[in-house]
Amino acid sequence: MINNQRNTTTMRTTYTHLQTMILLVLFFFTTVQKINASAKAGEASVYEGYTVTIELADTYKRTLMQSTGITYQWYSENNSYATVTSSTRYNATVKGIKATSSCKVYFKCSYFIDGFYRTMDFYYTITVKSSTVSVTSVSLNQSSISLKEGNTYQLYASVYPTNATNKNVNWSSSNNSVATVSNGLVSAKSAGTATITCRAADGSGKYATCKVSVESATVYVSDIVLNKTSATLNVGENVQLNASVSPSSATNKSVSWTSDNTSVATVSGNGLVTAKSAGNAIITCKANDGSGEKATCTITVKEPVKPESITLNKKNASLTEGETLQLTATVNPSDAEDKTVIWISDNTGVATVDGNGLVTAMRAGTANIIATTSNNLAAVCTITVLEKTVGEPTLWSGHYRVSSSHVESNPTKEYQDDFEMTIEEKDGMYYITSMFGEDLTQYNEGGFKLHDNGDGTANIDVSYYNILKYTDNDSPLYVIYVFDEDTDDWTDSWVLKMNGDGSIALGDFYVAAFTWNESEEKWVNGQLEALYYKMTANKESVSGISDVVMEMPKIHIGNGAISLDEMENITVYRDNGMMVFSGKTDRVENLSKGLYIVRIGNHSKKILIK
Repeated sequence: MINNQRNTTTMRTTYTHLQTMILLVLFFFTTVQKINASAKAGEASVYEGYTVTIELADTYKRTLMQSTGITYQWYSENNSYATVTSSTRYNATVKGIKATSSCKVYFKCSYFIDGFYRTMDFYYTITVKSSTVSVTSVSLNQSSISLKEGNTYQLYASVYPTNATNKNVNWSSSNNSVATVSNGLVSAKSAGTATITCRAADGSGKYATCKVSVESATVYVSDIVLNKTSATLNVGENVQLNASVSPSSATNKSVSWTSDNTSVATVSGNGLVTAKSAGNAIITCKANDGSGEKATCTITVKEPVKPESITLNKKNASLTEGETLQLTATVNPSDAEDKTVIWISDNTGVATVDGNGLVTAMRAGTANIIATTSNNLAAVCTITVLEKTVGEPTLWSGHYRVSSSHVESNPTKEYQDDFEMTIEEKDGMYYITSMFGEDLTQYNEGGFKLHDNGDGTANIDVSYYNILKYTDNDSPLYVIYVFDEDTDDWTDSWVLKMNGDGSIALGDFYVAAFTWNESEEKWVNGQLEALYYKMTANKESVSGISDVVMEMPKIHIGNGAISLDEMENITVYRDNGMMVFSGKTDRVENLSKGLYIVRIGNHSKKILIK
């Protein structure tokens, strides 16, 4: 019994060993021979560097689960494309190595089931996909742009698909002299066109472009206007030319100045023209931006008109210490370029003179006041300064009847040989307010003003107080003139002397008549009507005299103007008879220095504007 059991066990063991050996031989044979009759069991895809698991069909899995003596093998036909990294009898893990459209992975298996030897021989088609996702398209935020020189613009690229492995792009310009690009930032360099290209960096060849048009940044000058198109200068004079450049947005608004005749006129870089000599020159102002715009000014240079003469309103004058006298100089011709007058005194201890010709008597003596022009022409007024006498003032006021022992030549009998005269006191001063029945206050400032010498004599300055009668320009102008036989010349001083009996001895005087010259606008053709001499004025009460002397509205003088206390109809004449104003007003302004006749109604008054 025991032996039988042993034999049975030995037989079973021997059978098992034999079965194992047969399987090994078969497996070896099938492995080495790599039978090509494999059937396709499925397919799978995997990306480079990634893995995928392939499974046996459930039917095969169940078969193997019921089998014994199972041997199997998973392997790739080309490990350069795909390789099996791990496996079981039911599945295998395959790793993609290199992209390929087909790489077979085989499954070889042998087994026993129900006492029978069986095999399985399948393969799976593996597609290895590249792990790199290529760019399929590139687009830009702008397909064309316009820039001015110096400006920039940022271009942005969109790369598709969004999961592309390499989404980098490269930028380039077709014309770097027109526009350059860096990381999509376009910089305009000069006028022209350029194409900016944005190309995918993955080698896919995809790209997008943007056309760039660059305009010149320079705004050129379109017009130049000068403040003068012509000017006339005297030698040595200057004129400032100013240029207005358009448009205001011009890039370069600077200009250059030139003269086509620098011997006649030169011009500075700022447009200051200097006259050099007589002649003509054209000053050109040209834009510096290359636009070619320009403007011109014609300069005419003349030799200056020089003074030919100078005269004073007085040749001689007598003043008392402390008194003043306004001298007026006239420079001819009237169009003389430089009418500057220099005033000097040759004896400032006796009389001084200011820059406007105002003479001040300092002490007794004689001084010459000299007025000179810029070209050294001169006029002289001899000033005699009298010592100021301190004594009892003479009472000059009263009504007088004047009789003359003789009157020479009185053809028109405008004024009678004998006449009445009234002297009035006003504010401590004495004035002859009426003579020959004429109201002297109408044409003279208060009348003929007496300068009391303190010794019983008085002087009247007939260069200032001399108008007897003025009606209008159609009638003669009557004035008083005095001749000094000692100097054999006309004098400005008419002397009155108070006699012991209260009568007044009047110095000799002439009555002269002038006519108005319309074309020359001045009084001309002075004719001596009569000479009154050896006259005595006796004081008496003359009825009606006070009625003749009528009060004139008060006139205020100052700052080159005259003003009244109320509105009046007023006419103002220069001392040569030229009317300077006529109308109803209470103020006349802008009067130059000199003598004027103010007429209000039937009254006239002579005034001095200092």
